[in-house]
Amino acid sequence: MFNVFFLFVISSFASLQMAQADPKAMEVKGVKGTSLSAQSFDKKYGGWRDVEYRSAAVSFKIYAVPIGMEPSEDGVVANPDADSISPDNRYLIIQRTNAGEVVDDEGTTIISSQAYCDVISMETGCIKNIGSAQQCEGTWQDDKWKTSRGEFFDFSKGSNSPRLLISDASRNTESQSRASSLRDHIFMGVPSYMACYPPEKNISEYNDMGFYFAQGGEHFLAMQVYNRLLVVAPDRVPLKLNAADSLWALGKIDEAKKYYAEYLGAMKKKNMESKIPSRVKERLN
Repeated sequence: MFNVFFLFVISSFASLQMAQADPKAMEVKGVKGTSLSAQSFDKKYGGWRDVEYRSAAVSFKIYAVPIGMEPSEDGVVANPDADSISPDNRYLIIQRTNAGEVVDDEGTTIISSQAYCDVISMETGCIKNIGSAQQCEGTWQDDKWKTSRGEFFDFSKGSNSPRLLISDASRNTESQSRASSLRDHIFMGVPSYMACYPPEKNISEYNDMGFYFAQGGEHFLAMQVYNRLLVVAPDRVPLKLNAADSLWALGKIDEAKKYYAEYLGAMKKKNMESKIPSRVKERLN
């Protein structure tokens, strides 16, 4: 019988050397005043646990993905070296490793890991996976990333769109598996994924995504989606109910009642009171 504790680890080309130096913080400057900063270097995994993208308009954590009823899980992102940023400062290559500590019945700890190669747009904070760790071995040539195998990557190509993710997830009838599958695709974090696919252009799909997360017990993730949608689509009636349900599950009763009340009022205006779930009035009372 094994107990598994999963840990996101993002390591750079120089992570082993950095681990010995025990750095306190690092920062990479991007185009138009953007930056990627990192703190909390983990010597055990040779990478950073606290990474943030910043621009003049927004700032958000990356690779910080809540799980279940917990606000966040540990994450590590290492210090990219000087060759990781493109000559035009628009893209940054990052090696990401998903590592797990497996503890057997005798107390022996075994660490297993899987490494990937990602690219972040320093213009928007959008992160896309471009393949295995081997894809991070290469050089920049004319603002294009050329791997050691001679492959060039077109970073304008998108990752899996919200519509495609929802379409794939809808085929899975098991709620937790569906939420877990979606969560795996949003390894970069909700804010970064939304930087790739703006919510104002994908309102319905994001609402479904939040609902699927909530069905699988991923209420923190669901609220990250709902909070952004509530800004761009404040009058969307089903969204109010979905947000209220997740807030209630998280124990945020007063906030939940606010959205339950707004949902109730909106449904009454539409003469659809008969379709209001019984829990709405029960929780408001």
